Amino acid sequence: MIFKKIDIKELLQFLGDKVLHVHGSIQDVFIDNLAEVERVNETTLDWINLSKPNKQEIAESSKARVLLVDSGILPIGGKTLIVVKNPKVALAEIGNHFFVDKPKPGIHPSAMIDTEAKIGKNVSIGPFSVIGKAIIGDNCVIDSHVRIYDSVVMGHDCIIKAGAVLGGAGFGYERDEEGNKFRFPQIGQLVMGDYVEVGANTCVDRGALSDTTIGDYTKINNLCHIAHNNRIGKNVTITGCVNISGSNVIEDNVWIAPNVSVKGWIHIGEGAVVGMSAVVVKDIPAHETWVGNPARKMERNFK
Repeated sequence: MIFKKIDIKELLQFLGDKVLHVHGSIQDVFIDNLAEVERVNETTLDWINLSKPNKQEIAESSKARVLLVDSGILPIGGKTLIVVKNPKVALAEIGNHFFVDKPKPGIHPSAMIDTEAKIGKNVSIGPFSVIGKAIIGDNCVIDSHVRIYDSVVMGHDCIIKAGAVLGGAGFGYERDEEGNKFRFPQIGQLVMGDYVEVGANTCVDRGALSDTTIGDYTKINNLCHIAHNNRIGKNVTITGCVNISGSNVIEDNVWIAPNVSVKGWIHIGEGAVVGMSAVVVKDIPAHETWVGNPARKMERNFK
């Protein structure tokens, strides 16, 4: 557990207009840790989940003096309640700002950066990473042993974990008259939005003749493969060990569970959910949940 003493006035200043109201005293009040329920103590910054039916009871029984709550919680004697729209989001923002150690901006001496690369402000590049003639936006964090090819255009505030490979040539081949395979040119780009995260040992290929694109706030877990020409929207979640073949369209807010395989030339609609280990061989309409091999829509009486 990490301990950092933070005055509640500093918390309120950080949250700014996200604070709707404060119940209780803010004089000589501080927190010094974040903790799971079993380890909450008097100086923990606790929070009440919006979905709980007994929120008031949970707040009153918490050992913490300071709590992040929504407007449905009534004042509690002896406690300081910071009223926000979404307590869990506020907790995450506070945790990332005050408790998470961030890599310092700078390029490790062992990293190899092409002289024509364009590196933004406050970027951190870890040991033994290799970056070609890429464009890297501001505030990005690139871990160790990352390979970023010439064809990559990266937005700001992206996180690339150790061992990832971005913008390599896709797996595309054609056959000649004798049936022998030869490589189809892979000359597109990999264009990434802002706040994208790519997990450890994940590979994302550049496009062939078009581009591979990844929208803002999309998160890709470890050990995934995303082939050429995929168009992935905003706020997409791709969990561990997912394989996405080429030329798919995955719209905004799609959630893909671990070990999913997606056949090429598939369209997955906005807000769809793809269940664990599903094999997707057909288009998935928006806001539907598909599971199984081959994947099909999950109905109430699904067997």
